[in-house]
Parts: sequence; C-alpha cells; structure tokens
Amino acid sequence: MDIVLSQKSDKPIYTQIYEQISAQIMNGDIAAGEKLPPIRTVAVNLRVSVIPVKQAWEQLEREGFISTAPGRGTFVSQFAHGEISDKRSAAAAELLRKDVKACRDMGLSLDEIIDIVRKSF
Repeated sequence: MDIVLSQKSDKPIYTQIYEQISAQIMNGDIAAGEKLPPIRTVAVNLRVSVIPVKQAWEQLEREGFISTAPGRGTFVSQFAHGEISDKRSAAAAELLRKDVKACRDMGLSLDEIIDIVRKSF
C-alpha cells in the first residue's frame, strides 16, 4: 500500500487516502483478502491524525472495498470481476463528469473536449 499525500491539494487528507487506496484495490496493487495495516499505524506512517485515516477507512468500508473483522483486522473485500469493472467505470464516469463540466465552464464545445481526449491517448 503506497499513499502519497499533498498538503497543497484542495482535497481533504481523508479523500486523498480513500482515492489512492480504492484505486490500488481496483487495479490489483492491493489484492483481495490482503490485510490492511491498523489505522493508527497508517496515521503514524503518514504523519497525520488518526481522524482522516479513520474517515477514509469508513468510506472504503461503506463502498465495499474493505471489511473489518473484530479482533482480526481490516481486509480487502473479495470482488467478482464484474464488480471491479463496475467500480472502475463509476469512478471514471465521476472524474469525467467533473472534468467535462470544467471544460464546458471554460467555453469548450463537446467536439473540442472529445478532440482533446483523443489527443491525450
């Protein structure tokens, strides 16, 4: 598990943690069934309060990425192949919605946005 926080980001710390861990789970860098370190350990390693790490863990659990077994720890959930694909698609759609809105707010047409996306590949 690799987390890099940016104090310059406009995203809260817990969101940065959540986004990075969920992405690592979706792309297979953190395997299903893998045990995550305790919240306090992550907080110490990241040099942040326990609160944002706990908030990230709670969001990961709400969205089904992790599950906690009392007395045993927190583990990455087992996903069917379709579930991971659905989560990836939903995450990508959310990112694109925000970016397309920002582009539209800048006055770009749909054709201009599509052209930019094509050139990005």
